[in-house]
Amino acid sequence: MKAELVIHGGKRDGESVPLSPHARMVFGRSPSCDQQLVEDEVSRTHFSIEGKGSFFLLTDLQSTAGTLVNDKKIASKILHPGDRIKVGPVTMDFRVQDAPGAKVAATSALLAAEPAVKSIVTERNFEDGAFMLDDEEDASPEHALEVAGRLRKALQTIYQVGNLIHSEESLDRVCHTIMDVAMETLRPDRGFLVMYDSSEKTLEPVVVRRRRNGAGAARTSTRILRAVDDELLLCRPVVLHCVKKGVAVISGNVFPDTGDPSSKHIKSAMCVPVRTNTDVIGAIYLDNVDSEVPFKPHQLELLAAIGRQAGLAIQRARLFEDMEGLFYSCVRTLVSSIEAKDQYTHGHSERVTAFAVTIAEEMGLDAETMDNVRLGALLHDVGKIGVAEKILTKPSRLTPEEVKIIRQHPVRGAEILSHIRNIPGVVAAAKHHHEMYNGLGYPDGLAGQEIPQTARVVALADAFDAMTSNRSYRRNFDVGEAVAEFTRCSGDQFDPEVSEVMIKLLKDGRIIPCNELFAKGIDVSKSIY
Repeated sequence: MKAELVIHGGKRDGESVPLSPHARMVFGRSPSCDQQLVEDEVSRTHFSIEGKGSFFLLTDLQSTAGTLVNDKKIASKILHPGDRIKVGPVTMDFRVQDAPGAKVAATSALLAAEPAVKSIVTERNFEDGAFMLDDEEDASPEHALEVAGRLRKALQTIYQVGNLIHSEESLDRVCHTIMDVAMETLRPDRGFLVMYDSSEKTLEPVVVRRRRNGAGAARTSTRILRAVDDELLLCRPVVLHCVKKGVAVISGNVFPDTGDPSSKHIKSAMCVPVRTNTDVIGAIYLDNVDSEVPFKPHQLELLAAIGRQAGLAIQRARLFEDMEGLFYSCVRTLVSSIEAKDQYTHGHSERVTAFAVTIAEEMGLDAETMDNVRLGALLHDVGKIGVAEKILTKPSRLTPEEVKIIRQHPVRGAEILSHIRNIPGVVAAAKHHHEMYNGLGYPDGLAGQEIPQTARVVALADAFDAMTSNRSYRRNFDVGEAVAEFTRCSGDQFDPEVSEVMIKLLKDGRIIPCNELFAKGIDVSKSIY
């Protein structure tokens, strides 16, 4: 996901700053910052924005005046499209360049205006949550069976969407799954999930679906595409009417109803608000551009129920992302405070993390294990917080007694991390990253596959950083020497599978030793948070 900041005010008014999904960028008054803002109210290092693949995390770097997002002072926050960052006299708009649907509506340009809605076929408010699902005055047994079938399908759908609230934490997956359910259940030609910015009065399409017929295929064999297409223009008046009034809307003949030129190709449409307990945060909009069959009120009622569940699911996912962002910010602060004691280990945990994540990706580890590797590597030395500074910073080799003390740090680290719930994989990585494949490591003398996989990956990454870092009592290894060491120790000190992957990455130049990182001025922290 590519994004940018558009600057307003100050010396750089009008400039656009591209953001990478896998890099960290520091903003501040200092010339050493990635992006310099020279205004007096800006601190030397004011805030950072870190791309984490699917989202961007903004962190205030203990600035004097603070960093505001949407006029609220923050410590750390996941950015959403349309967020406005304020630093002294400078404001910056966060824009996502290639979010699904970004081309569809050109956001504010196409959706900010509000043509008048001349007539709406049906406008309903389903606040009581009751299911009627009967549009006709028909007392026949056949009709009763049809209504019973609708109710059963509605309950199944609401149960499916409700499960999202309790099982899914990714905002992106929540949004896509909501639209999958809506498209599959109600079978429209097109579907849009849009988010509403009440302060800017704009709507941002975040998920777009288009149902297309395969060549010669029947209607039931159509494919649902996650498409972004210039032709996919939704009916602005219907969406805005829905969002601003907080009501469900259905229109059976859209262009005559709205008079909106973008609606000429739309035959019927319905739209429901997506709301939290207090606010309307968006809408689900469905329409037909090929099918002549209009939507019915019982379909609107079902979509409204999906919208209510969707609002809770999205709110929960956003809260989780904000908490995750704050957690990573706290982790980084903790790691930096530990490593600040020793000039030789400054940045060590972040480098180990970058190496470990690259190894894990090459091994094809699953998402949960990848997260454990990332956090485990970042926190593998957290136990050193209880080791005397004179031992950590000693310029010469340690005495046997000092070695015994420092070897306690994996257990101490595991004890510290054990107070955090639901991270057993991270605790295991911290506790066992000094185990050896041959069983001669510490603290528990585990061998082979007894050693948790996360710890085996972190152990090798940790050793590589130690080999290729400068120390006062020895010189650093180059790539050739590191490859030779991993070859020699494969199956002895290190897991042979992890060693093989590391050797390949070194030979391919995809991991480079510390001395080259320093020489090239590469900041690996930009790739790990």
